[in-house]
Amino acid sequence: MAAEQNNSRLKIGIPTFLAHVYFFFNSTFLPAGLLYTQFIGPALYLKLLLTRKKTYLIAFILFLSAFDGIHLLMGVELKSFVASNILFVCTYCSVMVFYHFIKTYRKLPELFYKILLTNAFFTFLALMTYFTPYRDILWYKNKFTHSVDSIYRLALLTYEASYYSLLLVPLVFYFLLQLFHGQIAKGKLTITLLVLTPMILSLSIGVISAMVMAFCVYYLLNWEKILTRKSFFWPLSVTLALTAFLVLYLSIFFPENALFTRISNILNGLDTSTNGRTSDSFKMAWMIAQRKSLLVGAGLGQIKIVGAEIQRIYFWHWGNLEVVRIPNTTAETLAIFGFTGIIFRFSLITYLFFKTRVWNNHFRLLVFCFIFIYQFTGSFITNIVEYTAWIFAFVNCFPELDVNVKRKEGRV
Repeated sequence: MAAEQNNSRLKIGIPTFLAHVYFFFNSTFLPAGLLYTQFIGPALYLKLLLTRKKTYLIAFILFLSAFDGIHLLMGVELKSFVASNILFVCTYCSVMVFYHFIKTYRKLPELFYKILLTNAFFTFLALMTYFTPYRDILWYKNKFTHSVDSIYRLALLTYEASYYSLLLVPLVFYFLLQLFHGQIAKGKLTITLLVLTPMILSLSIGVISAMVMAFCVYYLLNWEKILTRKSFFWPLSVTLALTAFLVLYLSIFFPENALFTRISNILNGLDTSTNGRTSDSFKMAWMIAQRKSLLVGAGLGQIKIVGAEIQRIYFWHWGNLEVVRIPNTTAETLAIFGFTGIIFRFSLITYLFFKTRVWNNHFRLLVFCFIFIYQFTGSFITNIVEYTAWIFAFVNCFPELDVNVKRKEGRV
């Protein structure tokens, strides 16, 4: 019986194929920020319309046309404005397709399992090529922090390590929650290593920090279970013990390692990446919106136009950028849609949080905590991976992790 279940998990169908394309090859050979799903999304969205699926099309048209009309009257650089509108519409189409897939597909646990195994294979391949001339194919090299010129971080075939780590988040949360709730009987250590090793190798401080904060919130809301259930208590205790050991080991034998250096730089405000994704992003967004309208922003595609001069004067430490971007989705919302867009964004998040009762499912609550925190530290407004995380938070796709479900310890 168990063998038949494992075989069914490994079968490859159209959903499995498309999920692997999304996870592993979605940005391969494309410029940063563009994804293949944004090109095929409109075609799949048309199918949703033909089958009369609910896609909130009228609400989207009203939202976009209202802002576009105001921005056109204010004045925009037309080429960038049109191109960004097309990309925004394609993102909306893709998000609706993902929403209906996640809402209706009944084999997500098996799909996550297949992606976990494929990711483990690519991670192993990346480790094997680390000391070879082919390292740059699967590893992302960039300036890690002040005084650390460059370091290789796991990214596989994505365009950067932070994007790859964001892809991993739902996968990590799902399998860790299964461990915490005693739903995995065999291979606990193997699953833990397969889940955590790629995330650690990505060295994405922003994503990992947001995950840790999300777990802290989650554990505070479930403190009674932590103290009374072994399936919660021991993984937490072992994780804390290993973390303490690692910190102590590095402190004694490698006190000037790159990780400690970056953490120190972050705490002292010297890490340009962290500053660029947080405080600098909000300063830049405020200045861009202020030049056009703090109420409704500068409009789609106008950040690189309006922000070019601002970047040269106030943010010269970012370096000579070919295209000015704001690497923070909340700040970007402010720059593009102003405070009206910010109010709309958080009103919608609040409404969906209560409407869908996020707190009734452990997975959804954990993902919500993470993505709510992360939106203040990274991402961008057309990032489908971020929207997918929001969908996971608002759609009950893993009912086995519902709060009111009676657990059966040891389920494989």
